[in-house]
Amino acid sequence: MENTEKLYKIRYGTEKDDYITRYLKDEHIIDGFLSESKAFDLFFSSMIICNDYLKTRYENIESIVDAYNEDTEEYIDEFQFFIVEPEFDEETTKKAVIKMYNTLYYDEELDLYILGVTDWGTSRTIVSTDLEVYEVTE
Repeated sequence: MENTEKLYKIRYGTEKDDYITRYLKDEHIIDGFLSESKAFDLFFSSMIICNDYLKTRYENIESIVDAYNEDTEEYIDEFQFFIVEPEFDEETTKKAVIKMYNTLYYDEELDLYILGVTDWGTSRTIVSTDLEVYEVTE
């Protein structure tokens, strides 16, 4: 069976217009949700690993999306950090990162966004996000 791309709406927020439209393959979708690897691909134009960044710059960064789980009332551990270049404006990126279950920081002095990844030891191709996808049938 051929794995061709189909057009989908990807919902990144709760507002009516909080979606982007992109072509996806079946392998990018896990039970109706976007895989983490494809989410990274769509929402960031580049990702550079920087695991020691926060150790030296912590006092200079602002948390935009924190790693707090309201259900368990605990902070979620971050296992990797990446300097990222968002594909969209800050508000869209913030909404998408929340649905990816990750964190986002901003270093104003260096004008850098840092993504904190909260899953560990699993291929990002099989990690689901909360970014719902809907096939465009029009």
